[in-house]
Amino acid sequence: MKRPNFLYRLLVLSFTISCFSEGVIVPIYAIFVQKVGGDILDAGVAMGIFLITDGVFTMLIHRIKWNPRQRLNLLVGGWLIWVIGIFSYLLISNIWMLFLSQILTAIGNAVADPVFDQELSDHTDKDLEEFEWGFFEGSKSLIDGAAAIIGASVAAYFGFKNLIYTMIVAATLSFVLIVIYISKLRGKKIEIL
Repeated sequence: MKRPNFLYRLLVLSFTISCFSEGVIVPIYAIFVQKVGGDILDAGVAMGIFLITDGVFTMLIHRIKWNPRQRLNLLVGGWLIWVIGIFSYLLISNIWMLFLSQILTAIGNAVADPVFDQELSDHTDKDLEEFEWGFFEGSKSLIDGAAAIIGASVAAYFGFKNLIYTMIVAATLSFVLIVIYISKLRGKKIEIL
């Protein structure tokens, strides 16, 4: 069987690492919200804010047909906003800061995710489509499962601060891989903006 192309593999790797970054906190999210002074209702509101912001911004931003260069700028810009949102978890000391972090990460997802989907589709090998989409979907589930176990373990044994550092390292690595993807796509020079 033919091997998936390099750009496809780079995209999948970047995305699964980003899923890991978010996934380490998901199973213990309500506990994290309580640690910053919130309650169960606040946990639900924070998740609702994230999902509603993501949905609204996705529909607004992607109503426009972007040219290929603009699309790549959206991919990098969205990923960068998302990374800033992940970094902002270090500043969370109350529920309002949590809501702001949720908004930032959601806007980053809203800007980048549809472009990512298009890029992945563009770099899926036509004779390997079913395998590559299956690999992508399976990778997401595997990394989400691993992230849940690792995130709970890090929080239990080393505390939430170290869990947030884990999120930041993974998010930064994911962003670096997206920048490498753009540089490989465009040739020798990194011309993002």
